[in-house]
Amino acid sequence: MTAATAVPVEVLTDEELEVLQADSPFVVRPHLTALAEGDRLASLRTAYRGLIARDVLDPPTPESLAASGAAPTVTVQVREDVRSLVELRRAAPAVLCVARTTSAGQDFWYAHVAAQVVLIEQVSTDGFHRFALADADALGDLLLAASTHPDSVDGTGPAVRLTDIAAPPPEVLDRLGSAHLRADVVLRAAGEEHPVLAGLFTGPGGCWLLTVTLASNDPPLLRPVSRTDLTTHVRDLTATTRAAALPDPGAQP
Repeated sequence: MTAATAVPVEVLTDEELEVLQADSPFVVRPHLTALAEGDRLASLRTAYRGLIARDVLDPPTPESLAASGAAPTVTVQVREDVRSLVELRRAAPAVLCVARTTSAGQDFWYAHVAAQVVLIEQVSTDGFHRFALADADALGDLLLAASTHPDSVDGTGPAVRLTDIAAPPPEVLDRLGSAHLRADVVLRAAGEEHPVLAGLFTGPGGCWLLTVTLASNDPPLLRPVSRTDLTTHVRDLTATTRAAALPDPGAQP
């Protein structure tokens, strides 16, 4: 994600998104998921107080507290910019999901795509969600920057049939070197019954690509590709994503 094409707008935690009822079936919440139930409840209370302190939420009025009676929740007002972010995230018809792995660790990158705008969400393993907005025309450049190593070169050598998609063979990793980036990319869109995983392995030692339908039991083929072919594959994927995010011309107004 580059400052030239994506504008940072907000940082929220797993717990804050839970309080805001910002549900997404695709986005991970690594910190909140790992908490025990008692710790989870305490963390949500702290997040609620933090949102009020940052003026993201207005505290409930005495009238709303009185009207709620014994109900566990009350109506609160969400700051307009955050409410718009949550609504865009929830309503985006297409989402590109990227799990990124390096020798230093893992994080997650999402592009929530509407017709003309992209909401980028980068999630660290400690549960911080960093949001940025970009024009949909920048999606190809954003995905390339997020999913490929900047110093990658053309891949060479024979293709390898994988028996375990989670553990590429050592000979491929040896070729890529310790500085490589693995990016597992999946497009999630309405009506997409059998999403395809694109596995991108890039580094100073080459570029390798696998594609596999997630519902398939066939062992995928990991093959060396040129940097140009890999770039074409990524841009084709972004074109498919943008097409999936466009309104259905046959839909009723």
